[in-house]
Amino acid sequence: MNKKIIFVLFLVLISFVNAETIKEETFASIGYGDELEIDGANEKQCKEIIFYDEFNKEEFTIISIHYSFMPKIKGNAKITVSLNNELLSEIESGPKEFKRIILKKEQLKEKNTLEICGFASDAIPNIKVLNDSIIGNYKTAYFPQGSLTKTVVSKELMIGKEIEIKTTLKNYGNEKTSVEIIDGDADREDIELIKGKSSFKGEIQPGQEISLEYTYKLKEERTRLLPSAKAYYLNEFGEKQEIESDYPEIFPSNYEKALEPIIMLKKQINLTGEKSEIEIVVINNSLTTIYNAELILGSSSELMFDDKKIVFETIQPQEIVYFKTKVKSDQEGEFPINCEMNFENQKTQCKETSIIFEENKIDQKLIIGSILAVIGIAIYSCLYFLR
Repeated sequence: MNKKIIFVLFLVLISFVNAETIKEETFASIGYGDELEIDGANEKQCKEIIFYDEFNKEEFTIISIHYSFMPKIKGNAKITVSLNNELLSEIESGPKEFKRIILKKEQLKEKNTLEICGFASDAIPNIKVLNDSIIGNYKTAYFPQGSLTKTVVSKELMIGKEIEIKTTLKNYGNEKTSVEIIDGDADREDIELIKGKSSFKGEIQPGQEISLEYTYKLKEERTRLLPSAKAYYLNEFGEKQEIESDYPEIFPSNYEKALEPIIMLKKQINLTGEKSEIEIVVINNSLTTIYNAELILGSSSELMFDDKKIVFETIQPQEIVYFKTKVKSDQEGEFPINCEMNFENQKTQCKETSIIFEENKIDQKLIIGSILAVIGIAIYSCLYFLR
């Protein structure tokens, strides 16, 4: 039998003791027997449900929305769920029938208003929210966003060298459960697991954090994203849940920078007092979009720029963006120009270049030549008129 099937069956068997139900009430049992039904293309209807929070802060309130979309296809129909005028969840159309929404106690008041709205579409004209939907209080394992993380511990990333990885999962709930953590390295040919364990199967206690430390060998210099880690568990309703970490981005030491700025001068030698054009070309070598990248030009005080700073709101993968400005100097000399880019807690420097400004001097040879020409014309004129 497949190992994953065995594990899921194991979870099902123990799930009945991994969560404790404190109290459950259906919408119908608290006085809301009428179901919310939208029957018509592009129609919208809402329903409000008032409920009271009666339990201490050690329990979790879970809202289980039982719904149906007809037909059961993906589309632009949806259900929104709001608590005390704050949006909790958007339920997309499709074949599923339940949505579990876990609330923290700080989100609840003594008296609470739950608003559920259905938005039908042309393709999906019928939506129902059934009155056997549940508001309940439970002791449960809880894994909010950010509870599963995967980070690169190594500072130096070299091809063929060891890269240390750490994956952690923390149970923020008040009940134990069984989990399986799997790293996505099995199908990758550009990395190799050479040390440690990148997977885990077992029990996690309330407040416990499980840490896995293992080592990759990087085999391809163009590797930029490492695989994510995933964790599987069964919630208190016997439903299999999946959590996924982010995809850590790496920059091998012998590969180009994520952002590569290059200074280009229209003219290297210029006249004092005149403006000269400068263009900075920025290349995004990474595989992800970079947001709010700040470029700052730097130089000695003798140089005066029209603009020294710009912020690129987005730079797409492999995109090239440009920044043009002008510079002048009232003094002669050769002056350095450099730049720095700040983005996503990283910094990168451009290769320094220099620009030259010279006085607008008249060539002495040209002056002597002009004088001799004038003398020659004068002598020729005298000889011509003395004949």
